[in-house]
Amino acid sequence: MPISEKVQRAWKAGTAVLTAFTSFYCLFYIDYGPQEHVFSDLQRWYRNKMDNMLGIDLNKAKQIASQQQEGIARRTGGDDKEGDGRR
Repeated sequence: MPISEKVQRAWKAGTAVLTAFTSFYCLFYIDYGPQEHVFSDLQRWYRNKMDNMLGIDLNKAKQIASQQQEGIARRTGGDDKEGDGRR
């Protein structure tokens, strides 16, 4: 039973969309480990663009995290080695 032209067009369009999504995900989201790899520069560029678009400032986030760690250390008497508030 042959497939109609309409179904063939829909199948081709679906395949193209799925291929584009898979390529995008592989380029920008998959973690290939700590070493430099062929997609490292693209991933850094994409993450910087997304951070800028969403208004995320990594320096500010690091500063806030360090202030929170200092506050935890002060409250626990400085015995906190992991920074999770436990002794």
